[in-house]
Amino acid sequence: MTNVTVLPARDDEHDGGDARLAVFAAERAARAADLAARAQQDAAGEDEADRAAAQQQARLAAAVGIAAASASRAVVWVSELAARTGSRDLGEYAAAVLACGRDLDPEDDDHGGVPADTAFVLSGLVLAGETGLSTGEGLALAAVGAIALAMPRTITTGDPAQQLPDLAHHLDQAVDAGRGTA
Repeated sequence: MTNVTVLPARDDEHDGGDARLAVFAAERAARAADLAARAQQDAAGEDEADRAAAQQQARLAAAVGIAAASASRAVVWVSELAARTGSRDLGEYAAAVLACGRDLDPEDDDHGGVPADTAFVLSGLVLAGETGLSTGEGLALAAVGAIALAMPRTITTGDPAQQLPDLAHHLDQAVDAGRGTA
């Protein structure tokens, strides 16, 4: 909104014109100060939103790193079992766990970004015929597969910054339990 003050054409019509100009100038200054304050608040809000988004991105990156490291530790254990038993299926199982831990930015699909063949390998069906494993190792392997499958799914449907560290902890526990039964 623009305020317009008509200035007198002659000096004898000038009754109170200076006062009107002063009021007009004060109103314009107040409006300019109000606009500046709003702009500053908007900028502060944007800075805060940017800062919050950056913090969320940092939390997500840390969570992904924790989950990937945990999956890598699980892969080492599964690979050790594969080497010990000579099982090619366990080698594929290790590769599937690695894929789940490595690919934590999946496309949204029915399996949370995990290809169907990876989901099948980790479903536990390949473990049914495994020989040379203790019951505890088999159970721990099943838990490792289930947790590995859950990791990419949290990216698409959950709160990955919160859930991935929890899943990583459970994955480490499953590996520790499997190692403890050997």
